[in-house]
Formats: sequence, C-alpha cells, structure tokens
Amino acid sequence: MLQKEKSEFRAKVRNFVDAYLLPIAADIDRNDAFPEAIWRTLGSANLLGITVPKLYGGEAMSYMDHLIAMEEISRASASVGFSYAAHSNICVDNLYKNGTEAQRKKYLPKLISGEHVGCLSMSEPDAGSDVVGSMNCRAEKKGDVWIANGTKKWATNGPDADVLIVYMRTADKDAGSRCMTGFLVEKGMPGFKTGSNVDKLGMRGVRNCPLYFDNCEIPHENVLGEV
Repeated sequence: MLQKEKSEFRAKVRNFVDAYLLPIAADIDRNDAFPEAIWRTLGSANLLGITVPKLYGGEAMSYMDHLIAMEEISRASASVGFSYAAHSNICVDNLYKNGTEAQRKKYLPKLISGEHVGCLSMSEPDAGSDVVGSMNCRAEKKGDVWIANGTKKWATNGPDADVLIVYMRTADKDAGSRCMTGFLVEKGMPGFKTGSNVDKLGMRGVRNCPLYFDNCEIPHENVLGEV
C-alpha cells in the first residue's frame, strides 16, 4: 500500500491526466502527432522535473513519485508516457546527475517548464543491444570543439527535441577501445539534422527518427560528464 502522500500525489496526477490528456489521447494516436500543446501544461503541473531539485525548477521528489506520474500518464496514453519517460528521466534526470553546474543552469529550467523537449540517443543502424561494441557514430576533439560524424537511429522525441543527449565513440574502435562519451546537442547546431519520423504500428504520437551528424561542431563545454 502506498504511503498517504504517494496516494495523494497519484490522485493529483490522475486528475490532471483525466482533465487534459485523456480527452485528446485518441487523436494523438490517430494522427501520430506529438502533443505540443500539452507539453507546457505538463510543465505547469510540475511533472517534467520530478526528481530534480527546486533550484533548477524541479520538485525534489523521488523515483517512486516519477514512476507514479509515468503510470498515470501512460494509463491515458502510452505514447505520451513513452515521450514523457524519454524526456523526464533519461534526458532531464540524466543531465542533472551528470551535468556541470553551468549545463544544469543553461538547460534544465526550459526542459522542466516544458518550453523545451528533451531526447537521449544511443542506438544506431548497426548498434542496438550491443551498442558499446558496435557504435560507429564518433566525435574527434579538435581544439576546443568536438567534430561529430555518423548516424543515430530510433531517437525518441528526436523530431521535436530542442536538447539531445547523444552518446558517441570518442576513441578509435579498431584500436580496441570502448570509450563512449555523452554530448549535449542543440537543435540547429551546424552539421546536425534530424530525419523523418518513423511510422509505427503502435506507440503512435511518440515520434522517433534518425539523427545525422556531418562534421558537426560540438563545444567542449557540452561534454556530459567525463570523456
């Protein structure tokens, strides 16, 4: 049985979902359309940064609370629940845990308010479950920037994302190194573009696409964590 405050939080999220998401869930699936209108509403309801401290606009709550919110959102729309998890957990929470103070202050407030959409990308056309050994998308340091080249695939929220955490190889694969580094990539960076939304049998409304890097210059200060 959930503690009283957890039950109250579930009821709060359920009321929000019933009022704002449930009425449009069928249209999201039917039209395969990312629900831009509701994203800021999720931010206004303080649901996009549940595990992040209040200093950055979050709620300083637990992973259990995040799970409760994700369950309730997914009850109405599995697609929005999928987008929500990719945004709030593997992007926002990841950025908070591994980012520098400057990165947190720059990116988290807009991601948590719903003004920006977040994404994480690791898989590639030839790198899925064996992503560490098979990753080919790579970045090479030249001066104070990293030059990124390669292709990612199935990036959840990719077509709509303003901020993307992208993992790339940063050492010579043929030399036997398995060095992977995360980078914070912004929409509109020269040399970076997204592909078309991938049509799917289910989970329509959560948009996935390939990412293309062609001599994309990523500033060194956008390295997430250590190289």
